[in-house]
Parts: sequence; structure tokens; C-alpha cells
Amino acid sequence: MAENRARSHSSFNILIGIGAFLIGISLVVVGALVMIHAAYLTWELYKNPGTIINFAQSLKIADSSIEMMDLNGLDPLRLLAWPFVVMILLLQGKISLWAIEAGARLLDVARQK
Repeated sequence: MAENRARSHSSFNILIGIGAFLIGISLVVVGALVMIHAAYLTWELYKNPGTIINFAQSLKIADSSIEMMDLNGLDPLRLLAWPFVVMILLLQGKISLWAIEAGARLLDVARQK
């Protein structure tokens, strides 16, 4: 009876190890891809700052009460969009770091099993 319990316990540990390994690897890969995407978007905004207009247009649609003023050729929506885009990119980077950290912890659990 005790031998049966030990055998089922060891097979359960193997299943936990395999599951932790697969989920850990997938979290690390997804986190790395999200981080690469955030870096790519940041680089694209650096090379071509005019692409912020797409996000500014979505802000204009969301808040149609904003009146367009001309500030010596500066679009106020573009100026308003920059802090939002920076915050979104920072949030995207932080979420990817959380995913990589969780995946690394799961890989450590898999290694211990």
C-alpha cells in the first residue's frame, strides 16, 4: 500500500515538473516576444515620430470635444499623445518582465521536481 502511494506521488511530481516546465518556457518566450515588440515600437517612434499621429487620431475619436488649436504648427493632440504612448510602452515592458520572472520561477520548480 505504501509502495503504491510512493509510486503515485512520484508520478504526480513528474507531471507537475513537466507542466511547470512547459508553462515556464511558454511564459519566458511570450515575455521575451512582448519585450522585443515594445523595443521595436520604441525604435520606430524614435526613427519616425510622425507615427504618433495614429494614436493621436484615436484620442481625437475618443474625446470629440477637444477643439483643434494651432500652436505655431504644433498639434495639441500629438503633444497629449506622447505621455500616453510612453506610459503604454512602460506598462508593456513591465508586463513582459513579470511574465519572464514568473516563467523563470516555474522553470526553477520544474528543475527541483
